[in-house]
Amino acid sequence: MSDEVLFKRAEKVIKSHKLYLRSDMSRKLLDKYVHIPKNKFATVFREQSGFSFPSYINDMRLDHAASMLLSHPSHTIESVAIDCGLPIQQTFYRLFKAKFGMTPTEFRAANL
Repeated sequence: MSDEVLFKRAEKVIKSHKLYLRSDMSRKLLDKYVHIPKNKFATVFREQSGFSFPSYINDMRLDHAASMLLSHPSHTIESVAIDCGLPIQQTFYRLFKAKFGMTPTEFRAANL
């Protein structure tokens, strides 16, 4: 099976089961749905998505967080972070600012 097919299967499972929202998301968890040989796993994600597996998952989490910040303005930043699978606040803020160039609070204020 080609790396592209493996990645597309993995991506479909990750999205359809919303695995990216789980704080315990791991290669092992994904392997329950789609088997990607251990020796190919990192290469498949890096070459097909341009990201390492953890970065790929975090990117999906951050996109979801950005959407939630705008669609649920009454939710706290902390609850959005937890709901997106990033329960450690410092990590959430650091990753969010790196991706969007502003904090979650600034993002919400600029886009509402």
